[in-house]
Amino acid sequence: MAVYAYAPVFMRQALGEPRLSVPAAGLALASLATFLMAGRWGRWGDLTGRPARLVALGLAGAALALSLLPLVPSSAGFITLLVTTTAFLAAVMPLSVAWLTLRHPDRPGEAAAALYRARSVGWAAGSFGSGWLVDRAGMAGIELSFWLAAGMALAAAAVVSGLASRAPAVAPVTGGSGPASPPALAWGEAGPEGPGSSPVDLRRPSRPLRGAGTVTPSPLPAPLPSPAAPARPVWRYPAVVAIAVAVLFTAAGNEAFFAVFGPYLTEYLHGSSGQVGWALGIASTLGILIMAPVGRLADRWGPQRVFTLGILGYVVMYGLIAAFRTPLATVAAFALPLYPLTATGATGIISRTIPPERRGEGVGVYEGSAALAASVGGALGGLVADAAGLGSVPLVSLALALAGTAVAWRWVAGGTGGR
Repeated sequence: MAVYAYAPVFMRQALGEPRLSVPAAGLALASLATFLMAGRWGRWGDLTGRPARLVALGLAGAALALSLLPLVPSSAGFITLLVTTTAFLAAVMPLSVAWLTLRHPDRPGEAAAALYRARSVGWAAGSFGSGWLVDRAGMAGIELSFWLAAGMALAAAAVVSGLASRAPAVAPVTGGSGPASPPALAWGEAGPEGPGSSPVDLRRPSRPLRGAGTVTPSPLPAPLPSPAAPARPVWRYPAVVAIAVAVLFTAAGNEAFFAVFGPYLTEYLHGSSGQVGWALGIASTLGILIMAPVGRLADRWGPQRVFTLGILGYVVMYGLIAAFRTPLATVAAFALPLYPLTATGATGIISRTIPPERRGEGVGVYEGSAALAASVGGALGGLVADAAGLGSVPLVSLALALAGTAVAWRWVAGGTGGR
């Protein structure tokens, strides 16, 4: 998060980049790398049965790229390393979400929420920490943030690698047809009794999530295809397509503003550089607080409704930003915790739609679709800012959020969750 928040500011002020479209294009290319790699990482995890090793590899590669960011002398080199970082980090969420939802098939929304809550903790720490460092040390604080991020990624890779060395492999996906037993994804423990026990049986009730309380079980995912049935491509599921289109519009608008958020706040509204980190930190903290309730809400009220509510929230956010053009109002509106709603809703729908042996690929498609939209939106934000001024970008974001809400309302909330 520190890299995403301060990459445009670093390129503008430390590397002397004169064009707003270049930092925006850098974030767009980074998102495009996530789009291209997320599904591939998920599929590799399904095929190899070693998701933990792939996550460790992704974290280690990202750590190396992050450590080199403060050393490059040009925007081109900085963008190259930024893209490399996101390509490696694209492994983390698809593989991790797939593992958790398979371990807790009766509460996939709550299981996914636990992981997204952990990610929000990292976002909050990165945002508040980088904001504090930048307030104290200026550009040197940004450089230190990059190195700290590299160190934490390397430490996480070491921890995950240690767990992977003790965990048995998942039964890999061997073909497009024929029966496939629900894979018992093992991370630090093979089954309910711990390391060395028999693989998890997905037909048995899963253990309660820590701190989850009592939850009413949701319907189990659909049964696997019959032995004679060929595997169904993930893009043939109507729910996946509807989510992807809604995210395409909404995430594109959100990323258009996010790509120029730093310059918008510091140059257009004359706020401080530290406020960039504080705004993102507040949003992440609020996301942490609501993530568990949102997961339970998705399992009880329905992930389709939760997803649509999150998409609608972006209309409110950018309506407020466009109407009240002050640093305080912008920070307050941008801090609305909408990501938990869309992410938990989307993964909840996918977990009820796609068979377990394709779960990693399915989550990868969602993460990749959001990244593709972010790539398009990032480039759009820079072009709009250069052509019409920074003040026009929130209006473009508002229009795209309205389009995404219309799609979600008609084909996600109004649909059946589409198998």
